[in-house]
Amino acid sequence: MNPQSPPHAAELSLHQTLKRIEDYVRREPTKATVVALGTGLFLNMLPPRLLAGVTAGIATRLLPPVLLGLGVLKAFEICCEKDAARAPQAR
Repeated sequence: MNPQSPPHAAELSLHQTLKRIEDYVRREPTKATVVALGTGLFLNMLPPRLLAGVTAGIATRLLPPVLLGLGVLKAFEICCEKDAARAPQAR
């Protein structure tokens, strides 16, 4: 996080989720270990080609809208910066 600007909503949500996960692991270490072990065993049993195919399929479907959203966001930031520079600053 940048100390000069307030955190974004997504950043706050991610930090809250990670905090809840950490709290749960501290409260229930045995259950968390069993879940992690089970997930690891399940993923280990899957063929690597299947995992690679699913990951690539998800990435190719999500990449264009994500890039479009980031482009729109950046264009909006540039427009806001230009508007702020043009507006007379009140003192």
